[in-house]
Amino acid sequence: MKFLQLFIFLFLALQLHLFASTVQPEILEVNTENTTINTFDKFEALIKVKADFENPYDPQHIDVSASITLPDASTINYPLFFLEGDSDNSTWGLRIAPRTSGEYTYTITVVTDEQSTTSTSFTFNATESENPGFLHTVDKNYNNLVFDNGDGFRGFGLNMGWEARNSENPKYTYDFWFDLLASHQINFVRTWLNVPWNLPIEWNKVGSDRYNDYNGVGYHPEGLARIEYMIDEAEKNDLYLMLAMDFHGALWVNNNDGWGNNVWKDHPYQQLAGCVNPNDFFTFEEARRLYKNRLRYIVARWGYSTSVGAIEFFNEVDNTIIYDGQNVNPADVVEWHDIMSKYLKSIDYHEHIVTTSISHNTVNGLFDVQELDLIQSHLYGSVGGMAQKIHELTNKHQKPYVVGEMGLDFMPPNNNDEAKWIKDLQKTMWLGMFEKTSIIPMTWWWENYEVWNAYDKFEFLAEFTEKMTTKSDNEIKELTFVNSEDLEGQGMVLRNRHGYAFIHGNGKNLRNITFQVDGLPRDEYTFYVYNAYTYEEKDRVDVTASNSGKFYIEIKEIKSNEDVVLYFENKRGDVTSIDDQFKNINWKLYPNPTQSKLNYAIEEMFNPVNAQFFIYDMNGKLMQQSPLSKSESINIEFLPKGVYVFKIVTDEREDHKVFIKQ
Repeated sequence: MKFLQLFIFLFLALQLHLFASTVQPEILEVNTENTTINTFDKFEALIKVKADFENPYDPQHIDVSASITLPDASTINYPLFFLEGDSDNSTWGLRIAPRTSGEYTYTITVVTDEQSTTSTSFTFNATESENPGFLHTVDKNYNNLVFDNGDGFRGFGLNMGWEARNSENPKYTYDFWFDLLASHQINFVRTWLNVPWNLPIEWNKVGSDRYNDYNGVGYHPEGLARIEYMIDEAEKNDLYLMLAMDFHGALWVNNNDGWGNNVWKDHPYQQLAGCVNPNDFFTFEEARRLYKNRLRYIVARWGYSTSVGAIEFFNEVDNTIIYDGQNVNPADVVEWHDIMSKYLKSIDYHEHIVTTSISHNTVNGLFDVQELDLIQSHLYGSVGGMAQKIHELTNKHQKPYVVGEMGLDFMPPNNNDEAKWIKDLQKTMWLGMFEKTSIIPMTWWWENYEVWNAYDKFEFLAEFTEKMTTKSDNEIKELTFVNSEDLEGQGMVLRNRHGYAFIHGNGKNLRNITFQVDGLPRDEYTFYVYNAYTYEEKDRVDVTASNSGKFYIEIKEIKSNEDVVLYFENKRGDVTSIDDQFKNINWKLYPNPTQSKLNYAIEEMFNPVNAQFFIYDMNGKLMQQSPLSKSESINIEFLPKGVYVFKIVTDEREDHKVFIKQ
């Protein structure tokens, strides 16, 4: 009898499974508010679906995606994300930011088990806008990042690692911080998500009273909603984010730092993927699949946002390796980064910057993973070794390098030492401006600087950072400073127009120090001398080249506790050796970015005699030259992907624009 009951139960279960697998999914509705938007704005469609699933966050259960035909006739497959609902009626989101103008056509496909349904075609249109687009790195360009439209960007900001718990300080929310930072001209923030106490996605057991434990299927709904709010706040404040998606403590077996960060015992992949020890996170196929699912969801839901400046796989991944009891194989860590970066690149139409970080321990081969666009380490202690580290890692790996965290110490500061910490912050940022790093070194101690009312110190630094931002390293020429006191100095002139320098004091009170400045184009300049920490203008000096072509500037005083900053500009109005009329040509270069065709159109009369256009790569190599017409469409399929300069020259005028070949 028991055997017969068991047989009937198994038979019915099999029939139910077979029935479920043959149910055709249905696309009930496809709704969108706008079918015409600007380039780089969010296009959003909400799709109603009827289909059986257990976990809507797992594409093995249900896969909803869009096939999108771009204006250049190429096609991409783009993931959708689950918003709400159940098998009878679920809502899915399609979000994408069009990068070029034109018509976009898309269909929606729903796949469950072996059944699938594809919708009819829908369209939307994108019109050209002034939005610069997404941030990218450019080969051999270390001093700045580049937007889609070719404009340069240099990150100036700090870590805002997480929101405080309500029990600690309820006002410390993302909207509080982002409003504060933007009001002080900060443009870049690094923050952690998917940690137990901040923006949890896979962590169902949380460590913050801002969230409740979650025992349901899939991702933590409160964490997802909070990320949505954070991205919205970043967009409102024109902030660019580096999203650090996992932290070292997630894989810690022991309490290695004394702060209780060893949460491997609660890691969701132990249950979901069968991981037993931390190395399994990197090697188990199911763990890798789950991580890819998370990447897919992030791209689908928030990849549209130009405020997502970079996606960082791990905070200090070296710290998952070095401690006793970890048994993590460095080669497995490198292989994992190779797999995940390739996967992320394959699904990310918007081409976000991909990065990871170490604290200070080398992981052989990690920074050589090809799809890691940007590399970073964390430097605590004296600022003295920062320049050497930037040069070392940039030259070794031939990639942009940034200091992702910095400070006098990795231990919390004593509030009695605030003056020392603030001065160290200022000096680190000043020196970072003169190094080839695309994001100025970012301090960790965001709450302390608010307690000290020190954020006003950022504004003067931010203004200098913006002035010193270029489109490529080729626009920068280094200067040297020779003086009788052997004071160290870093300096640069940008686009042969204006320049900057940082002069280190030597702890003594100095008067009437003469500097020989080498590398400055011959002209007449005004030098402005500032105290590097109070920002007081100490002096203003007019300088003309000597008969030998060299420049000499005398600084009246540098006190024992001072360093000084110099800003200098051409007395004819911040321009040297460039005729102002060259700027006045009214012309267009489009589409930008482009894949195959580049068009130019000159919207005014010009002298066609000897008129030509030139295309240069970012190393100054001439790639193409041809006579200039009123308008023309140029085939640039032969150009490798990258950033280029398009220059037009006539007998009377010249001008240039930057474009991106995709």
